[in-house]
Amino acid sequence: MAPSSNEPNEVEEAEGTGERSDLAGLRAVVVGLGPMGRGIARVFDRAGAEVRVVDGSPRLTEDGLARIRAEAEADGESLRSVVGAPLAEAVADASVVVEAVVENLEVKRELLAQIAAHGPDDLLVASNTSSLSVAELGRAFGDPSRVVGLHFFNPATKMRLVEVVAARGTGDASLARARRLTEALGKTPVVCRDSPNFLVNRICRPLYYEAQLLATQGVEPAAVDAVACGALGHPMGPLTLLDFTGLHTHLASSETALREFGDPRYRPIPLARSLVRGGMTGRAAGRGFYDYAVEKPRAALARVVRRPAPERPALRIDVAGPDATTGPVELPPPAAADAGTDAPAVTVYRCRRRPTEADAAAVRELAEGGGRVVVDSSDGHWLDLLPRDAGWVCLHRSPAGDLFAEVVVDEVAGLKPLDPVALLLDALGAAAVEVPALPGLVADRLAHCMINEAVAVVEEGTSTPGDVDLALTLGMNHPRGPFEELGRHGAATVYAALRSMAGLFGDPRYRPAPYLRRQAAGERR
Repeated sequence: MAPSSNEPNEVEEAEGTGERSDLAGLRAVVVGLGPMGRGIARVFDRAGAEVRVVDGSPRLTEDGLARIRAEAEADGESLRSVVGAPLAEAVADASVVVEAVVENLEVKRELLAQIAAHGPDDLLVASNTSSLSVAELGRAFGDPSRVVGLHFFNPATKMRLVEVVAARGTGDASLARARRLTEALGKTPVVCRDSPNFLVNRICRPLYYEAQLLATQGVEPAAVDAVACGALGHPMGPLTLLDFTGLHTHLASSETALREFGDPRYRPIPLARSLVRGGMTGRAAGRGFYDYAVEKPRAALARVVRRPAPERPALRIDVAGPDATTGPVELPPPAAADAGTDAPAVTVYRCRRRPTEADAAAVRELAEGGGRVVVDSSDGHWLDLLPRDAGWVCLHRSPAGDLFAEVVVDEVAGLKPLDPVALLLDALGAAAVEVPALPGLVADRLAHCMINEAVAVVEEGTSTPGDVDLALTLGMNHPRGPFEELGRHGAATVYAALRSMAGLFGDPRYRPAPYLRRQAAGERR
């Protein structure tokens, strides 16, 4: 992993930059002056602390201090109290030290031993690690009770979330100090247990994995990102985000997750390894999932999204199927409901669970009777059951309230674009992206796998549902957290969807968390 870096995180959300003096008189030391360390130093300075910064040598410290000054000036700010100092001098009378050096356990161990030798007995020691064990760092320091994780997000000057990580040896007093300190910095603390990748990076891991697998399985990267943005409301698609932060960073973190968990669900995607080996590590290299010399992500997304006709055609929309009156998308909209009896009609057969033979027979009967019929589902079993003349979509209501559709078009599977689908989308005013006939399609596959990981995190006691949702909305700027999504879909629906994908793919990645199964059973009862 690159020095002082984090797993991918959205960078749109900014906190206020007004002056504060919450930490007047506090002596804070920041060690490691990569992008994260420089940002953390500025955050402490904004809050009124006396800040000392340290890097690997006097020259590197001076260079880092100069960059801090330049970055503050570029943001229209001036530093209050940030000075460079040798490590022993910096920590001698410090209140808190935050290490943000390279993500290498041996480097951190050596640093922590030096801090222990020169720091006072009441020093709070915080690590900005995004992937290493806080418990191991506590042992390296020699007094685990005073060591805590403070995982800031990039850029630290703008992102509000800080994961406050408690190892088994972290003392209650140190945890309370760390939480109060985070709040005094103007940040929002979310406490979690020491676990590989903590909260945000761990729960987003399936998002990145599934996005890469979809690209491997023939979905254009721009289509993956367009669905994530259009259907789920993500401010940046997962493949664009991986390119932005660097595939080498993601790959290193993935290898750490696999090593720590020992579960094949966490194995890195071969496509990422292949791109990294070829030097195609993302935007900084000019090429990753996108070739930036040919087409930038924004243009690619605009190209793959079908926009509805400016004027909605008159259309009578009839809704049938086991989920005709349920789900997050209400049909028909008022405009379609007002269509006259002479208007053409489309029947939408809504079946969000695995279809049965009875479902297939009902769709065949509608299609063979000469009617226009469109199945609304993401379940991959429709690939074997869909009649020739029936369309296949999956409709979503975005967090902003817009309708967005995945349209299944698959030349290999003999699924062609059909007029009833275009007519339906224009009548609904829905934007759409064409996707192949893969289990879960794109949006539900991404969302359900993230929900499953979030449930596993809560099941093992790493965090709580409320804190998980807070972490994902602040750390990734997702409009809804995974447990809010779970509430919209229902545990039984998500559990059934994961089982369906697991059966069709034969991959343990889609193994439902036992707690999710229990939640689904509780819903059914």
